[in-house]
Amino acid sequence: MSQRNIKIPWNGNYMNLKDKILTLLLLCCFALCESNPYRVVPGTIRLEKHTWSMVLRHSKFSPKGSSDNDTLDTAPDKSIIWEAFAVFESLDKRVMRFKLSDNKSERWEVPIYNPESRSFFTPGLMEDMGLSFEGEPFEFTIKDPSITLFDQLILTNVINQASTLNFTDKLIEIALWFPADQIFGLGERNTPSFELCEGSYRKCIYTSFNRDIAVHVDHGKFPGGNNSYGHHPFYLLRMKDKQFAAVLLLNSNAQDTIIERKEEGIEVRHKTIGGILDFYFFYPGSVDEVIKRYHSFIGRPYLPPLWALGFHQCRWGWKNLNEVKDVVKMFEYKDIPLDVVWSDIDYMQDFRDFTVDKKNYEGLGLFVDELHKKGMHWVPIIDAGLKFDSEDKYFKEGETTNAFIKSAKTKKTLIGMVWPGYAVYPAWMSNNASELWRMGLGDLYKQAKFDGIWIDMNEASNFCHGECEIVPNEVVETIITDDGKPDVHDPKEFDKLPYLPGNRSLLTKAVSPTGYHVVSKDPYGDKFYKEYNLHSLWAFHQANSTARFFTEVQKRRPFVVTRASFAGTGRFASKWLGDNHSTWADMRHSIAGMYNFQLFGIPLVGSDICGFYNNTDEEMCARWMQLGAFYPFSRNHNANKSKSQEPYRWDNVALAGRNAIRQKYSIIRYYYTKLFEVSLNGGMLIKPLFFEYPKDENAYAFRNKNFMIGSALLVVPVLEEKVHEVVAYLPNENWFNLFTGRAVLRHDPQATQGQNVSMFAGYSYVNVLIRGGSIVPYQEATNGRVRRVATLDYLQLEVVVAPGGNGEASGNFIFDDQSAIDPIATEDFAEVTWKFSMEKKELAVFAKNAYKGDQEFEKFYRLTILGAGPMAGVKYACVGDKNSGKVTAVPGNYYPATRTLSFYKHTNIHWADVSIVEFRNSCE
Repeated sequence: MSQRNIKIPWNGNYMNLKDKILTLLLLCCFALCESNPYRVVPGTIRLEKHTWSMVLRHSKFSPKGSSDNDTLDTAPDKSIIWEAFAVFESLDKRVMRFKLSDNKSERWEVPIYNPESRSFFTPGLMEDMGLSFEGEPFEFTIKDPSITLFDQLILTNVINQASTLNFTDKLIEIALWFPADQIFGLGERNTPSFELCEGSYRKCIYTSFNRDIAVHVDHGKFPGGNNSYGHHPFYLLRMKDKQFAAVLLLNSNAQDTIIERKEEGIEVRHKTIGGILDFYFFYPGSVDEVIKRYHSFIGRPYLPPLWALGFHQCRWGWKNLNEVKDVVKMFEYKDIPLDVVWSDIDYMQDFRDFTVDKKNYEGLGLFVDELHKKGMHWVPIIDAGLKFDSEDKYFKEGETTNAFIKSAKTKKTLIGMVWPGYAVYPAWMSNNASELWRMGLGDLYKQAKFDGIWIDMNEASNFCHGECEIVPNEVVETIITDDGKPDVHDPKEFDKLPYLPGNRSLLTKAVSPTGYHVVSKDPYGDKFYKEYNLHSLWAFHQANSTARFFTEVQKRRPFVVTRASFAGTGRFASKWLGDNHSTWADMRHSIAGMYNFQLFGIPLVGSDICGFYNNTDEEMCARWMQLGAFYPFSRNHNANKSKSQEPYRWDNVALAGRNAIRQKYSIIRYYYTKLFEVSLNGGMLIKPLFFEYPKDENAYAFRNKNFMIGSALLVVPVLEEKVHEVVAYLPNENWFNLFTGRAVLRHDPQATQGQNVSMFAGYSYVNVLIRGGSIVPYQEATNGRVRRVATLDYLQLEVVVAPGGNGEASGNFIFDDQSAIDPIATEDFAEVTWKFSMEKKELAVFAKNAYKGDQEFEKFYRLTILGAGPMAGVKYACVGDKNSGKVTAVPGNYYPATRTLSFYKHTNIHWADVSIVEFRNSCE
């Protein structure tokens, strides 16, 4: 008799059901039990309204007596967790939590760092969540209760008729199975494709652990270890029915995820070396729905200032301030837009944080003041490690306040090595570390008024293999255990782990895992945290502390760019994709990198344009400037041993960069609107085309070749050398070139799929297409000498309408003062929504105007309708003012060559005051 697929319902009186359930749970164990030694302990099942819980016990261990409350015998293997506690929780009607912890002892759990998340969810009744489980051995299955078809299964931990669950002190393993075709996510890594384990790779391994390793290509080959700076144990699944589901394993310890692709689905095996299992299963839906739920849980992204969307220039190797000044002059001379100047570690005194080189960078503060007068900005780098020096101001302060990570060997401050030499690291779990950090940032600001901060080397990195050996090691070291008591500890413990994720030592390019963070001044105080568990959270807390300097000390909107990250870091910081290479391959891979961090909730992202390592060439850099101009975060940057690659150094690069940046300027209000929406609701700024057309396999095939900005615009870059034509697959809809207005593809009501379309691709412009059914805000920046985002304040807002095959279109525009700390929390913004109908010949306007600032709202200036052949004879746009009731006639011109209809007139009518625009031959 089998117990498989028993569903335990909630009926308000579970005690009547309990005896029947326990009878089934006591069934004998068959051979499949060998792969999962855990059983549900009879009498421990608790069925509540929103949670089901139970105690699990290892099958090879028995209590002393017959009572379940008896003390367990001394375990024959102390590493095994002999008794576990399992909880299923309905976090939301479409989100299930599964948590497995030690029932007898506390273990490390990732702190609840987004307490607001639960306010975004409405818990469902457990009986409606589609959960079933059995006890001999412990197994569970989740089905989608909203679907009655055969493909309602979401996941199960039953693999090939057996479940897998192992729970030991330093190795926890579980396998899950999903009826899915593709899988995405699991950052951070540099992958040739957005899809994981693609093509001929049927079984792959991906490591998650914050690591200072220059960007490799990660194909998922065994033994793993090709991960890089960030730790994002989150993945998205494209299910058999083309809906999407997602999974988060909230665990900060080093881990591997093994994916095996099969015809019937995908097996995902998790292996982590610490903590607990804390899964969040996001039920199937549209990709937009699923990602918004995930972002609501980890924390929706912060909203950066508008100027952050402009063009940034940096180089490691500007030896003095005069070189930086020359770079700014050359951008101006070559008429290339530039918004932000960055400084790498060259500006520091002996590479020490919060200092300025008094000789080579004398006058830096005055230079930054001059940048501000031009509407430009400055962002300096700050590294993770502070100089280990008894005379150093910050070292002395941190020692006094116990603000640094402690050594398990010396009981004193742990010493590593980064750019200033021997270094120490803030222990972010202590408030004293944040206070020290604020002090340092404040000191730097007094020297040069920075506009943002770049936090680097924050995995945290360490050039020593573990703790630096300043004094001879003892054979035995002492470490503080989880209960706060000293424990004799083998110094090679972490070379003897039962499993090593990625087959790489935890000591490589990382702070020693034997370090610990102390909350109080007493190293044997009430609370401390091991670096072994905290390592991948270091950058998360640093980003939080840095962002709070802007919001709490300077009272302005933060701009923080980080290299390392963990799930939820997007609440505080943006991201660049790390130290890439000047290769066509790395240029192509940056698209998948952007997609991944949209999933991870960090929308303002981009790679080092033209590459960080090695030397670029004119053609590659020109094409990368075209692509990179449309990254949300657009920065050209490279290493000190590489040739300088500022875009003015080659004619074609200057041409390509100048024009592409201005193309982006023209739609930067659209970027900002979409970024605002992502900050408001969660979601993705950049996405692959197939996210908008999930059942179109042709769209899926082009996922690595182009990308969408929001749901309206498709960017089609050149990604191969010696190419002057690009091909894009366009689904069956109207598609127009945004900058010429010409139709690229027209909707065919008889067609069942779209078409591949070829387009010329020179250096003068990038092919940016607008999708039929869209309306976007636009500013004409391509014809003038616009050099700054700040200049856009002097350009009128235009509205571009691209009707779909049904003759309708919609879009919106969000307006705020671009610098308030949190306009979403204070509702200090205005939103205008447009809805166009070709049949009715009207544009309905809906405004929500809660903006409290003193900037003047955008006025009606120009409105252009693409593909407007059926309206060719219309002479006026009749603009209704809802305040005065007056109607203003705006004359229009029809252009037969492009079939566009444009209405133009300087008016005093704010878009927030427009009620409707009717297209007529007379407005009387």
